[in-house]
Amino acid sequence: MLIASRGGRPLTTVTDGAAYLQLLALSGVGTVLIVRAFLGLAGYPQVGGASLHIAHVLWGGLLMLAGLLCALLLAGVGARAATAVLGGVGLGLFVDEVGKFITRRNDYFYRPAAAIIYLVFAALLVSASQLRRRRAVEDRHRLATAAQLASAGVTSGLTSRQRRAAEELLDGQEGEAAEAVRGLLSAAPHRAHSQRMQDLFDRTEAVARRLLDGRWFTPAVLGLFIVSRVVVAVVFVSQALSLATGHDLSSGAEPGAITGGAVSRSVALAFVVAGLLRWRADKRAAYGWFRVAVLIELLVSQIFNFTDSQFAAVGELPFNLLVLAVLSYRLRRPAI
Repeated sequence: MLIASRGGRPLTTVTDGAAYLQLLALSGVGTVLIVRAFLGLAGYPQVGGASLHIAHVLWGGLLMLAGLLCALLLAGVGARAATAVLGGVGLGLFVDEVGKFITRRNDYFYRPAAAIIYLVFAALLVSASQLRRRRAVEDRHRLATAAQLASAGVTSGLTSRQRRAAEELLDGQEGEAAEAVRGLLSAAPHRAHSQRMQDLFDRTEAVARRLLDGRWFTPAVLGLFIVSRVVVAVVFVSQALSLATGHDLSSGAEPGAITGGAVSRSVALAFVVAGLLRWRADKRAAYGWFRVAVLIELLVSQIFNFTDSQFAAVGELPFNLLVLAVLSYRLRRPAI
């Protein structure tokens, strides 16, 4: 969760539940990609011998149990982070075998499985984003987040950055509850933070801000996004028309996924066009239309894309996520 300080610089609240949910989802995504890559390179080996097969879904369940035990038995920042990582890795191992759960023939390579896996983690990341946005503006959630940070600090200690973030959350808060949190915050010991890591974070943040505030970066990213949406929509619509007229596509293609992708990408393109029409009159409104378009691509089009292309569809995600980050940054600014 990013909280703007009085100096205008965001502070990261590492005890925010949305941040841990995001960590869980990213741990799961990384696990699925690593497992799929390893199994592909190793020729899909089976563990257990001739009569047994110890599927990695079992290890996933054990790791999710380990995450639950961390949450139930331990306290502090480290315990919450461990819960998120263990739970995420366990979830990744579990959901990676979803094809076996929903098919009669226990088909690990069931084509829609990739889309189901993507949908699970996309839903988690969207939930984290919505939770972060709601809690950033509601005083009661700001107070609750500060209380979480302060209580974790009693066990784990607080870095200077965490303490400043909690103080910013408490700004303007009054009443017994707020005073109790301030007392808890003052009692939390100081925890030294790695200066090397802090310097790396600060430099990375500074570079990102220079890029985002530069004259050419946003127009270049959006220009490439607009052109790519036109090209992709034309390709998918052409493929869907070929199917409708009785032509066969390449072997292994999923007709339903291609048709669905053609529809969703055409809708996304319509929002891009709407944004272009508003560009001169109201750039902020245009950014909003573009953001809707990229969300359609991420939450709808990619489901069809994963169904058809399987995990090769991962290649399209980084650019769409970059576009979403650029648009979200622009829309958060008070003036555009």
